[in-house]
Amino acid sequence: MDAQPETMLFANLNEIEKLLSCCHLVSRAQLNPILPALIETPLQLRKLRMRMPMDQQDIVFHKFAALYLPSLVGHFLEPPSLPSNIPAFMAEEFRLNNPYLEMIGVVSHTPYFSRFLLSNEAGAAGGKRLMQTVAERLVALGPSWDRKMINPPPDREHGYYQSAASTPIQLLSTLLVIFVKEPSDSPHLIGTDTQTELISWLRIWKRRHGNEFLGRVSSRTLGQLTKQPQIMQEVLQMRRLLKNWDVCGMVGCDKTTELKACSR
Repeated sequence: MDAQPETMLFANLNEIEKLLSCCHLVSRAQLNPILPALIETPLQLRKLRMRMPMDQQDIVFHKFAALYLPSLVGHFLEPPSLPSNIPAFMAEEFRLNNPYLEMIGVVSHTPYFSRFLLSNEAGAAGGKRLMQTVAERLVALGPSWDRKMINPPPDREHGYYQSAASTPIQLLSTLLVIFVKEPSDSPHLIGTDTQTELISWLRIWKRRHGNEFLGRVSSRTLGQLTKQPQIMQEVLQMRRLLKNWDVCGMVGCDKTTELKACSR
């Protein structure tokens, strides 16, 4: 499939508008021509990001997060209906392997992300549901994706499902960092039953894919869930970075002392 959504207008959009198109954050009328391609848009987003010069990526992603993060999370929590001719297994996978999750992961390093998650504003309520929802969907897809990792379908490239699983696990690791100071019974964390199942899959993927990204991110997230001391020390330092306590939030500014509010 072509790397861009199949609409004649796509080539004339700027980078932010292209991301909006890929993420289904524009009007239904604008999206009708590209709805059948939504399942492939995580790959499209990766290719789109690769085309952007490195010095522009942070500017684009920070602006995107500042403007559209609540809508992006809302679309992940309540994905749009896919066309009726989409196979059931693809529709089920789309609940997790979709452009919304891909883009949430892309902007999760920005200060807007942690501020959104920790905000008490009504518009940020979706962020409090994000960790449990990602974990639930990953656990539900775990058996199917694990089989497909071992015996890849002929219509998927090698490593497709390893990558599909790595993205939500990486996001869970980031969410666990941001919410590390939540009490153990907080509704913002992963529920006990879901966490037990998730830990089982992380152990499997850590063991089988230890030298790959899936194995490494599974190992780190497993260490966070089981409170391994060395991992938890790293988590606290990472939380400071994600909350932007040590550096200015302005893109291109490396100031570390006498910080002002210029990025707010």
